[in-house]
Amino acid sequence: MIKNTLVGGVAAAALSLSLTGTAFAGYDVNSRIDSLENELRELKAQMQMRDSKLAELETATEGLGDLPKFDARKLQISSRDGNWSIRFGGRLMLDAFLADAERTGAADSSGGGAEIRRARFFASGKIAGDWKYKLQVDFASNGVSIKTATISTKIAGLTTTFGNDKEPQGLEELTSSKYITFMERSLVNETFAPGRNLGVSVGTGGDNYSVRGGFYTNGIDNGSDAATTDWSLTGRVTFAPIAEKTEVVHLGVSGSYRGFDDNSGPRIRLRNFHNGTRFLDSGTITSEGQMTLGAEAAAVFGPFSAQGEYYTSTLEGNGTGSADIDFDGWYVMASYFITGESRAYKADKGEFGRVKSEGAIEVAARYEMIDLEDAGFGAGAADTTALTLGVNYYFNPYVRAMLNYGTAEYDFTTASGTADTEVDFIGTRLQLDF
Repeated sequence: MIKNTLVGGVAAAALSLSLTGTAFAGYDVNSRIDSLENELRELKAQMQMRDSKLAELETATEGLGDLPKFDARKLQISSRDGNWSIRFGGRLMLDAFLADAERTGAADSSGGGAEIRRARFFASGKIAGDWKYKLQVDFASNGVSIKTATISTKIAGLTTTFGNDKEPQGLEELTSSKYITFMERSLVNETFAPGRNLGVSVGTGGDNYSVRGGFYTNGIDNGSDAATTDWSLTGRVTFAPIAEKTEVVHLGVSGSYRGFDDNSGPRIRLRNFHNGTRFLDSGTITSEGQMTLGAEAAAVFGPFSAQGEYYTSTLEGNGTGSADIDFDGWYVMASYFITGESRAYKADKGEFGRVKSEGAIEVAARYEMIDLEDAGFGAGAADTTALTLGVNYYFNPYVRAMLNYGTAEYDFTTASGTADTEVDFIGTRLQLDF
């Protein structure tokens, strides 16, 4: 029994070895190794080709990190590090109006028309990070005039601005024409705020304050007949005890002293809409200097806002017998957004900004008074009052339609012999800025 079992096991083992040998005999090991080596060489070649293409791609894209960034909404191009930039923008304001004037002892007059009130384009940006520039040109009124031409930088922590720019006086004056509530700024603003001149200013601002002061000479000659200011010192300080998104309380004071070349003095001319007749014209007033002080206040509480300014000014006699001339003026205004928006406020500049809304409706009213009754004004001596009512519709933050009704009275003194005048007008505007 055992013998038979052993013989069977040996036979089975012999058969197994015989079959295994037969299988290996049919398999070419060397051929398989060669095949694997060929596949490995092909893989190495593919990897080398891939590495070569990656190197070429890296070489071709080395400069992409230096390509500028483009902001289509602002039409602005900036370097990747933000130290260099250029931005393009502008505003276009199209006006139409009708007016009627009644003059004591003279025939009534009426008229109407349309004009391109403003057609401005600007370029602004940074140079080497620390320097900023802005050039703004206006093409309206059948001519070309330079409005803003400035270079600014930080010196000792203060923003220092050189060039043709607005002197720091007047809340309404310093608020851009893109954002003012009415089609035109007040007569008070036109009488007392100096506007743009050529000079240098320093300033700073924070979450609830702004400070700026500067030294100025004559502005860029754009063909105007403004007073030939020999030099001026102008400064403004604002403080906002409340400066929230929908709640603001703004307070400010300003002062300006101006010296006149050859005692030429200023010329005050008033009209209550831009393309209207200047019914008050003081002519050039002989003076060697002018001191103007201003106070301003504004408040925003949700959709309601109010604003007012008061100015007092003295023209100094030239020392040859002409006396000092004193005059003052003020305005108050209020607005309300029926659709619930609020006027935007920039505390670090002490001015109002863009209303960011679509479909907003705003109603507003402004009343003002200017006392120019001093005998030194001669034929221009008058007490002037004006009322303006307005409705604004904001298609979006950059397009606005405006409708204004205004009336103004020029009550001249008896000594002047100039006819008292009452002017009524209605005006409309479509404006766009970018």
